[in-house]
Amino acid sequence: MTALIAWTDAEYARSLRLQAAATRSFDRERAQVMLLSAMKDAETAQRGYLLTGDPAFLNPYAPARRLASRLRAMEGVAAPEVAALIDSKFAELDRTLALFRGGKHAAARAAVADGEGRRVMDRLRAALARAGTSERALTAERRAAFARQRGELRLLLLATGAVLTLALAVTLRSLWRSRCEAYDAALDAYEKGERNAAILRGTSDALLILNPSGTIEMINDAASALLGYTPEELERRDVVTVLRIAEGSGAFHQRIGLHDGRLDRPLLTDRVARHRDGSERHVDVAIGVMRVPSGDHLVLSLRDASERTRIERAKDELISTIGHELRTPLTSVVGSLALLRGGAAMDLPPQAARLVDIADNNARRLIRLINDLLDIDRIESGQLAMARTPLDLREVVARAALDSDGLARSRDVVLTDASANAPVPVEGDAERLLQVVTNLVSNAIHASPAGATVTIASRVEAGRALIAVEDRGEGVPAAVRPRLFERFESGRAATHAPASGLGLAISREIVRRHDGTIWFEDRDGGGTRFAFALPLPGSVLGGTPASDAPLPLLLHLDDDPDVRDTVAAALVGVARVLPAASLAMARALLRGGAPDLALLDMQVVDGHGPELAPELVDANGAPVPVVIYSGQAVPPALAARATAVLTKGRHDLPELVATVRRLLAERRAPVDA
Repeated sequence: MTALIAWTDAEYARSLRLQAAATRSFDRERAQVMLLSAMKDAETAQRGYLLTGDPAFLNPYAPARRLASRLRAMEGVAAPEVAALIDSKFAELDRTLALFRGGKHAAARAAVADGEGRRVMDRLRAALARAGTSERALTAERRAAFARQRGELRLLLLATGAVLTLALAVTLRSLWRSRCEAYDAALDAYEKGERNAAILRGTSDALLILNPSGTIEMINDAASALLGYTPEELERRDVVTVLRIAEGSGAFHQRIGLHDGRLDRPLLTDRVARHRDGSERHVDVAIGVMRVPSGDHLVLSLRDASERTRIERAKDELISTIGHELRTPLTSVVGSLALLRGGAAMDLPPQAARLVDIADNNARRLIRLINDLLDIDRIESGQLAMARTPLDLREVVARAALDSDGLARSRDVVLTDASANAPVPVEGDAERLLQVVTNLVSNAIHASPAGATVTIASRVEAGRALIAVEDRGEGVPAAVRPRLFERFESGRAATHAPASGLGLAISREIVRRHDGTIWFEDRDGGGTRFAFALPLPGSVLGGTPASDAPLPLLLHLDDDPDVRDTVAAALVGVARVLPAASLAMARALLRGGAPDLALLDMQVVDGHGPELAPELVDANGAPVPVVIYSGQAVPPALAARATAVLTKGRHDLPELVATVRRLLAERRAPVDA
């Protein structure tokens, strides 16, 4: 646009110059005509005076001469030829007038009659005529150029006007469309806001939205009904007014466990919400993160837990009924069937004996199911107690093989005890450990095809007492591997006998309460190997006191056995150490459940320790704290993702123990709160 304005200004200046040049050319032409007229007036005055002698005829002479002098002085009017002729003419006029005034009338008239003055005048007239013709041609040319330039300028201005009009139309249309889009966006945002507000108001769960400082920004109608406050009464008030979820000091996000948009504990169960009238409500709190430009806001969903309490009470009553009303008659049934099989009444024919075996197996399966349900209830209530007496695991394996022989024969499976000849001593509850082994053997028998062999073995390995049960079945389906030891999960295929999904969960808890670990792994050539390991009496882990609330689990991945033993000895009474020499072994241990803390070396025999970090997730989906303990340099990006980094040789064992204690205490703090 600036260039267009500059170009238009230049064209306008050029037009003015052309117009001025044409005007000057016209003025010169007129001056030449006037010059010729002045010369004629001077000549006429001379002729009249010479003919009459009357001085009055000379009156126009002087004015004509002055006019001729002024005109010839104008630029471009009198060419050198014209100027010379004018001088020659006035010289002739002055000479004749001088002769006449001197009384030489005849000589003056003779000079005029000679014709020299007429010839000069003719040449002057011809020269002015030529100059006039030239000026007229130049004037015409300049006028034509001026006309063309004006026409071009007019067309340019018309084109410019059209372009500007089009540009203005496009700009106005674009502005109109942008305004329409802005209006539509505002309308859409308003409608979405209204829908979100309607959803917020209409949801049955009580919702509170907290800003990054932990103050309440808004609540919905359900929250207002649950807490007894109006939204205006709670606006900009700290959440502690109605709910305690972030005890301690420091920033709110730090206290509640929010790091990089992720919560350590997104679900808080059995919390107390305070009503406006001072009464209390037991609620479960689900926490979500809402990321907005002003910072991470939290959305708290409060669900009244009174209904869950009622259901749990009903469940407890049902389990109590099962325990008292079903187990006793089933025990009588099993006893009666045992008497029949023993020939107490009479010797049974083979077909009848087969029916008695079927009834006995199913009755025992019902008793095991009832016992599993009762055990799960005891685990949840913290009442699953473990006796600690010295025993030999080979005896437990022998009893499990004997108890499971009937099931193995019924499914045409060979059961083999491959225990070591030397004692396998532990301190534990023989009946509970028998329950674990029997459950593993039962699962292996059900997973094995007819004619296959299930092997049970107990031995001392790597400073621990180990029991392993191996089968040649189809293996554990990939879909259930991550949660196989959770409640109501079963690794059996659809073609196998149905299972409650409680046995492995109970087995894991029993093993943990013996300060041990349980896991499974694929066998070479097919099948699965389930195993659990317990500390030997007087060993690092066996020296920890028995308790219904065992020490936290710490997974230690390091391929140096001396380092593993040294760390285990240093952490006696602090944590139950699960040693692993490789990533494969660590992953097998993780199948028994997530630890409370992981201590990883940078380099092990089959990879890098930090590769395990993505798999270290607890039952709530929260990441398990990771401490990198290595003699190698740790890349900054990897160090930033670890909870702590300690260097072998620079950080001594007391520092390691102090770090482990601190991290375990921080991890337990929210639970204890």
